[in-house]
Amino acid sequence: MFFHRVITGFVLLFITVITNGEEKLCRVRDTPGLIPREIWEFWTGYYCYNYSNNYRLLFKYNVTRGKYNGSTIPLARINSTTVVPFDYRNSISRSCIRESFKTDHFFQMWVDCCEEAVDCCDNFMTNDNIQPNSEYPCPAIWDGWSCWGPAKADTVEKMKCSTQAYSTDSDVCELMSEKTCFANGTWNQKTDYEVCAVAPILRNRHTFNVIMLAVATVLSFPAVVIFFSFRSFRKNLRLIFHRNLLLVIIIRNLLTIMSKEIIILDALESSESNHVMDGNGVACRVLAFFENAAKNGMYACMLADGFYLHKSIVRVFADEPNIIYIYAIVLTLTFLPSLIWAITRAVHEGTDCWMVDDSSNDQWIPDGFRIAILAINFLLLFDIIRVMAMKLKRGNTSQQTKATLRATLFLIPLFGVHIIFITNRNIVPSHTCQAEDIYYYLSYVMEALQGVMVAILFCYINAEVRGELKNGFRKFILYLESRFGITFGKVRDIHRRPTAATYC
Repeated sequence: MFFHRVITGFVLLFITVITNGEEKLCRVRDTPGLIPREIWEFWTGYYCYNYSNNYRLLFKYNVTRGKYNGSTIPLARINSTTVVPFDYRNSISRSCIRESFKTDHFFQMWVDCCEEAVDCCDNFMTNDNIQPNSEYPCPAIWDGWSCWGPAKADTVEKMKCSTQAYSTDSDVCELMSEKTCFANGTWNQKTDYEVCAVAPILRNRHTFNVIMLAVATVLSFPAVVIFFSFRSFRKNLRLIFHRNLLLVIIIRNLLTIMSKEIIILDALESSESNHVMDGNGVACRVLAFFENAAKNGMYACMLADGFYLHKSIVRVFADEPNIIYIYAIVLTLTFLPSLIWAITRAVHEGTDCWMVDDSSNDQWIPDGFRIAILAINFLLLFDIIRVMAMKLKRGNTSQQTKATLRATLFLIPLFGVHIIFITNRNIVPSHTCQAEDIYYYLSYVMEALQGVMVAILFCYINAEVRGELKNGFRKFILYLESRFGITFGKVRDIHRRPTAATYC
């Protein structure tokens, strides 16, 4: 009885299109002959379902064949007694087929595919272009995902990849699928959608990011060791802020490397399930929380460092800030936005280990905080440059002032102002994968260089730090001479204790 009710519903939706007194016909994939318009939706609905990426399906219905108005159509076997055609317009079919998809979004992609097939038949295919001719022996055809026009023999046609070809929820960047018309004037029934695979592109991007962060961590870590090794550095508030920023950047780098290696790159290995991201376990969500907090901590330390530098240059006579209060503010700014974000993601039942943005826009909670920090730091940097320019304009052209101005211009990594220019992906002039690769690789380089530039500017080439290192090395040489009787000759003179004149 159920099947009869379904067929009755299809009779109500029966469509017969007359073109020049003839029945409308369309061509689909490897189905023999031409398909009458009245059963076109059943066949294309089947192809759209059959070729849906397994990543989108909870399970796939078995397919059988049945008759409709004397024509053979494919049917989805719901259970041992129930079958339904692949008709996206019918409420009963929609309800049954929806159960096999993971999400409403994936089901809607199947509906979109069906609608595109109908549009291909109704508005693109004609009685002329669906028939081979001497100039275009390969006729117009629907391949299950895309609508291809007529083609000449021995040619390769290209078309923007259908969204159905992507293993992700949607397309990442613009790729071109290919379909070959053989020299004998027949289509290759299999369209080359392998070129539409975005997983290799994403793997390359994330792998590059991991490598850059690892290199940056190796280059930055010695600076942290140096800052911790000397007592004078542990008492210098300015160097403490630089040290803390570097330390948090390194922690952020390590957590990002862990999340990408354990979760993201693992998920990109294939489109099959059983990945860490698919499990959405507590451990991976905890990792996502701490990675998110580490990013906030980096921005909070940038603000603290920028605030102190602004105080040192613009408000020279202001009291020294209480370091305890600074730490309290930094910790609050580090964990509060991430805590609110985590609670919101939990309430919205976030999936994918909270590593992928979804339609809930929860990511705007930490992103809004970071954008606010960048805006404040930009104003602080602008004010510093303004004050230094005024000092130079008044004729104060001492070497110290000029050096300070030059250093200020190189403080963009410390203030994070460079991040403003890479926050919006729409700056990419096109949606091609090559253009977006340039954007992502450039942004990953700039992200990794921040810690390296801070380490270079405030440690490796800093005169105060280099002087302390030379002094430490001199003491080490004296220790070796007194302890083991080793004589280093000219080394003693080269690394003599610096005097006040040394720093002039």
